[in-house]
Amino acid sequence: MRRLSVPSFAKINWTLRILGQRSDGYQQIRTIYQTVDLCDELVFETTSNREIELEIEGRKVASGKDNLLYQTADLLRQTTGSRAGIRIKLQKKIPVGAGLGGGSSNAALALLALNQLWDSKIGEKELVDLAVQLGSDVPFFLVGGTAVGWGRGTELVPLPDLPQQKSLLLLYPHLEISTREAYALGKWGTYGGTGKLTREWADTTMRDLLRAVGPKGDGWSFLANDFEDVLFAHYPVLVEAREALKKAGCERVMLCGSGSTLLGFGGDKQVKEAAAVMTRAGIGEIFCCRTLPRKHYRQILTNSGLLWL
Repeated sequence: MRRLSVPSFAKINWTLRILGQRSDGYQQIRTIYQTVDLCDELVFETTSNREIELEIEGRKVASGKDNLLYQTADLLRQTTGSRAGIRIKLQKKIPVGAGLGGGSSNAALALLALNQLWDSKIGEKELVDLAVQLGSDVPFFLVGGTAVGWGRGTELVPLPDLPQQKSLLLLYPHLEISTREAYALGKWGTYGGTGKLTREWADTTMRDLLRAVGPKGDGWSFLANDFEDVLFAHYPVLVEAREALKKAGCERVMLCGSGSTLLGFGGDKQVKEAAAVMTRAGIGEIFCCRTLPRKHYRQILTNSGLLWL
């Protein structure tokens, strides 16, 4: 029996721009990912019965073969020809349909953990290829920290860690919105561009991000999510939650990813005070968290026994 117990962290999107539908049916996006310290807990235990067993606690999510964790283990076995067994226990803390990437994070950590526990010896490039098959956000969680995403979101350029960790307030209004539903509600046009993800463009993006989230916060307009207009128009509860966060004292409020979670941020004191106000108001679930730099992300997982390539 071999065992690994690892945290599976959430993400936010500092920006999310939708550039139009590509010829392959996917939407072309430009985004900035950021890991945060809100996390699920995953335990992996090898077994001798050749089954993929999945135990879930905390939140209601898809079970069995419909769960992305199961699909990840199955894909790895198909890729390697292995018949090894695994028992996966998931303590689900990250809300579902929230735009926080919980399922994608679970899948990425499962790839790394099972590659290790099953001695699969799959290299970095092939692991990334498998992550792309599992979902658009999955490759990011093999990187962590701050990163530019392009294409489906699977083409990545890691950015330097922010100089200081930022305090964040997340509000989940008990509304599950799938990525497929979010895209279906909008009219995004057709993408016919040929732009490439370059280091120079990534460096410019980092400068803009630092202006927006730095002490002066003089570049708020850079922090934009193209799902906001669509989802706010369709779900009045999101408008109510946004206004409540602003009244509670958050400097900036924006939508997280393609889901329903709203992000408010400011100084440590502001975030704590806003969290107290929102908790009393009883509007959704409140999570106080901080941005998680790549260095810390990898160190935490390494300390949990996970081996990085």
